[in-house]
Amino acid sequence: MSAVYQQKLSEQTMTRILNRTIVLTIALITSILPAFSADFVDYSPAKRMLEVDVHAIAGTSSVIQNYKSKFPQIQNLNVNMGGSFGVGFRAVFGLREYLGFGTALDVTLNNYNIDMAVLGTDRASMSAIFIDNQYYYANIPVFMSFRFNVAESVRWSVDAGFYYAYGFAGTQKQRIYRAEINAMDELVPQLENVKTDYFHSRESFINGFNRGDIGLHLATFMNFGPHLVVGVQYQIGIKNASRATGIINPSIHNQYFHGTVGYRF
Repeated sequence: MSAVYQQKLSEQTMTRILNRTIVLTIALITSILPAFSADFVDYSPAKRMLEVDVHAIAGTSSVIQNYKSKFPQIQNLNVNMGGSFGVGFRAVFGLREYLGFGTALDVTLNNYNIDMAVLGTDRASMSAIFIDNQYYYANIPVFMSFRFNVAESVRWSVDAGFYYAYGFAGTQKQRIYRAEINAMDELVPQLENVKTDYFHSRESFINGFNRGDIGLHLATFMNFGPHLVVGVQYQIGIKNASRATGIINPSIHNQYFHGTVGYRF
C-alpha cells in the first residue's frame, strides 16, 4: 500500500469520525432537551434576534503529526505545545430561546516547538534539531449554539460546528546541531541556524504549511448577568495542514485549546 494512499485513507477515516461525533453530539443534546424542565430549557421564540460579544483568548496550540512513521531516520521526537493568544468577537442569531446559529472571528498568535534526533542514512552522522514555530491565524467558526438556563442570571451555552482558518503570517526558527565522522575518523561538530517563513516556504524543515485550514469546533460558555461571558473551546483540523516540499508529505493537523473571557453587549 503506497504512502499517498495510506495518507488519504487516514484523512478520510478522521473526517468520518469527526462527522459522526458532531452528529451524535447534536442528536444527544436534542434528544435530552425534552427531559428538562421548562425553566432549564426555554422553547419560546428568541428574546433577542442577535447577541454579540467581544472576548480575549488565551490557551495552547500544537499539531498532531506522523513524522516518525514517514521518516525512519528520526530516532526520537517531541512536539511541545506552546501558548496561543488573541482577541475576537462572536455573534449568535436567535432561532429559539434555547437554540441559536452563530459565527465568530478570532485572530490568534500561536506557538509550538519540536525537538528531534535524526540519524544519517549512512549512520555516520547524528543531528539534534530544534524547531520553533510561530504563526498568526484568522479563525472563523460556524456553529449551532444550544442555550440552557442554569439560574435566573446564569445561562450555559454549548456550541458545535466547523471552522475555517487562514494563516497570514508566521516564522520558523531552526537550530541544527550535527556531528559527523569524517574520512580521518574524526568527529566534526556543526551548527546551523535557519529562519524562514512558516507558510509556503521551501526552506521550512521537512514540510511547508498551507495557509488555509478546516476543522471541528466545540465550545462551551457561561453567561453571568447581562454582560460577562466565560468559556472554553477546542478545535482540531480535519484538513492536512502540511504542504509538500519533497517527495514525502507527512500528515499534520492543527489543534487548539482556548479559554475566553468576554463582554456581551
